[in-house]
Amino acid sequence: MITLYDFASQKYPGAGWNSHVWKTRYTLNYKGLEYKTKFIEYPDIEATIKKIGAKPTGTQPNGQPWYTLPAIVDDSTGVAIAESVDVAEYLDKTYPNTPRAIPEGSHALQAIFREVFYNKLAAYFPFLVPCMEKVMNASSAKHFRAEYEAIFGAKLEDVFPQGDARVEAWKKWTDVISSFDAYMKPEDEWFMGKTPSLADFIFASFVFSAKNFFGEDSKEWKEITTMNNGRWGRMAKSLEKYSQAK
Repeated sequence: MITLYDFASQKYPGAGWNSHVWKTRYTLNYKGLEYKTKFIEYPDIEATIKKIGAKPTGTQPNGQPWYTLPAIVDDSTGVAIAESVDVAEYLDKTYPNTPRAIPEGSHALQAIFREVFYNKLAAYFPFLVPCMEKVMNASSAKHFRAEYEAIFGAKLEDVFPQGDARVEAWKKWTDVISSFDAYMKPEDEWFMGKTPSLADFIFASFVFSAKNFFGEDSKEWKEITTMNNGRWGRMAKSLEKYSQAK
């Protein structure tokens, strides 16, 4: 059995909500692998990752190791891994008879996609970060707020744009989303054509988080699902079969 580590939530108890973790959840569901989810609080990430034996995924500005989710432990092999790309590569190698998250021969293209997407993702931060705090449990929210207010140098309430600034900021984000439509042919269902891959899971994990953060009936979610001739609405519908939180 594989254990997936995810963030606990007061708003979505027993269900996934974090974009980074959804990248791995989509991967596991797409592969049809059996797994269970263990929910932990934000302040407990470092201790949990150390306990399971996974490596840090980066370095903090103060030079200390940075421990993040998603992370998995595979009981069948004893392997513990954090970071969604590393997890996908491990699962592709360890379970070769399942659909590949990174199709053979596409590693370079997948890496280029990630670089382009993550370089543009900052446009979503003014919406994403304040919304994340609101779905966390109290102990996690307090820790998260302190960490990100230090990063932004401002209160989270001041990070979330208001009025005309919000309209402008949201347009910047939807322009980012639209820019990915230009990479695809009209008949393409996925970024690699007819087959989903990690690129789709990464894109969906962030873009489709608007459904949770703003609501299924929100104007934000309706705009995303209808823009670009409904491409992203169709992608969201196709991903529903891989959207179970186990």
